Amino acid sequence: MTGPVPKPSYLLAEVKLLIQQNKIRINPNSLQTAYDDFGWRFPEIKKCLLRLNDKYHLDNRNENHFYKTEPHYFVPNTMMDYYRAVDIMEGFNVYTHFYVHPNFGNLIVSSFRELDLHELRAL
Repeated sequence: MTGPVPKPSYLLAEVKLLIQQNKIRINPNSLQTAYDDFGWRFPEIKKCLLRLNDKYHLDNRNENHFYKTEPHYFVPNTMMDYYRAVDIMEGFNVYTHFYVHPNFGNLIVSSFRELDLHELRAL
């Protein structure tokens, strides 16, 4: 890879603090997908998010989780952080993206689903 390694928009320590303080909202479709893909409910999703690291995924796809950050499509002046985590919990591979709401300061989990093997190999 050439150029600087991408960094998350949100410090993961602050994201995890929001989770521990229960200042987290998981979109209903993400809750359903997590249940369908893993059998997980809200507590397991939170536990998994707390295991994330912010090391660049493409430097080590099996150990590192942070993938990219992009502007949010619908919330102006807001960034969305994307993570890919291999074998993060109970042998599952997880794809998630989230942001911190600019007005309320809560963590919003927009996606939480199984990371498929095609995504791991793509790039």
